[in-house]
Amino acid sequence: MPEAASRSSADGLGPAAASRIRLGIISHQPIAGSMSGPAIRCWEFARALAGEADVTLFAPAHDLEPEGFRLETYAGNDLVKKTGNCNVLLAQGFILSQYPQLRRPGRYLIVDVYVPMTLEALPQYEHAGLAEQNRVQESILEAIFDQLGCGHFFICASERQRDFWLGCLTAAGRITPAAFRQDPSLRRLIDVVPFGLPDKPPVATGRVLKGIHPAIGENDKVLLWGGGIYNWLDPLTPIRAMAILAKKRSDIKLFFLGARHPDPHVPRMKAYDEAIALSRELRLIDRSVIFNDHWVPYNERVNYLLEADLGAGGNYPHIETRFAFRTRILDCIWASLPVVTAGGDSLSDLIERHGLGLVTPSGDAQAYAYAVERLVDDDGLRERCRQQLKDAAKEFVWSQVTLPLKQFLSSLGPLPAEPVARIGNFGYSGHLARPGFFSRNARRARRVWRRLLGR
Repeated sequence: MPEAASRSSADGLGPAAASRIRLGIISHQPIAGSMSGPAIRCWEFARALAGEADVTLFAPAHDLEPEGFRLETYAGNDLVKKTGNCNVLLAQGFILSQYPQLRRPGRYLIVDVYVPMTLEALPQYEHAGLAEQNRVQESILEAIFDQLGCGHFFICASERQRDFWLGCLTAAGRITPAAFRQDPSLRRLIDVVPFGLPDKPPVATGRVLKGIHPAIGENDKVLLWGGGIYNWLDPLTPIRAMAILAKKRSDIKLFFLGARHPDPHVPRMKAYDEAIALSRELRLIDRSVIFNDHWVPYNERVNYLLEADLGAGGNYPHIETRFAFRTRILDCIWASLPVVTAGGDSLSDLIERHGLGLVTPSGDAQAYAYAVERLVDDDGLRERCRQQLKDAAKEFVWSQVTLPLKQFLSSLGPLPAEPVARIGNFGYSGHLARPGFFSRNARRARRVWRRLLGR
């Protein structure tokens, strides 16, 4: 429970007062049939928490029907008015900086920091000029330290990420003696809520690849790259591995599931163009390497997963990978799809530790090709991976991973009557302290926000 939870309020909460918890979950992306990670996470949170509170999911637009909760659209500053009745808000990204009026006494703020945005921006803007990169980092850091100062409870995607954010919370003055006295583990301040999986096993609703796509035969083996192609990922090593395999066999196909992002404001990244160019150069495109030029709707991805034989991933050995949580790999776990990927992130460690596939060195196309061929040809190994994947999936279902959120909601005391206490006056805005940077640079900040959080 947050430090300020003991203060009195006329609208106090308690463990038996779930009906009085009016939880607002804010998505910066539309809630639609085709949506990427941030919107999916908000949608699944709303579904999982509907039994714990009176939940309303707010989004710029929607075309899905809510399940046990309300779903409302917002435009501009009317979000502040529409969330006025909520005594708990859950937000991610730049929402709290874009709408500072959301922060008021008498309301709990849950901040979702499952994307370490500063680290993700480093490879994303690597090809921009240094001055532009510095401006981007300044915008992000301003927003991050702003929300670290006002949130009552924080959630991230892995224990490794939690270590990162504990350092940031320390720098923001939030690791106080009072917080430590109340909870030496600091789990009441920040806990782990990974990206999750559906509670029900996947069931196919139709055929989409083998014998359907003109470049994929009935008996071909499909290596599936789930999700988009972003600058912080390495699609080039799997493509080079396909060139090695194509010299001796034609039955293995690499299929990129989502090339074009569903949010039109998210630009196509340099990594996508490089992947296309390399596939053309190696004469693999539409033969051994296939790019799906539209975003597969969320509820239809199951058909691609269940028709594929292996899942594909790729990482570069940089700092973003160290703290990343590759949500696309979770779909492979859900579908019992053995994974070939490079090491370095939390989920590749899980794959290697529990035998969920094969992990190769970053950038080693020969090792990647060998791993793909070994899993394709070794039925026994593939079956062992599948059994392990079924066990792993149980740990990641949404009903399970959202337990820290449910526990937080069930333990709420009286609402805080004033801003959260912290040590000193910490924060980042350029070289020292320049309050209001984000609001004064809203146009550039929104552009950064769309690119970073459009995943």
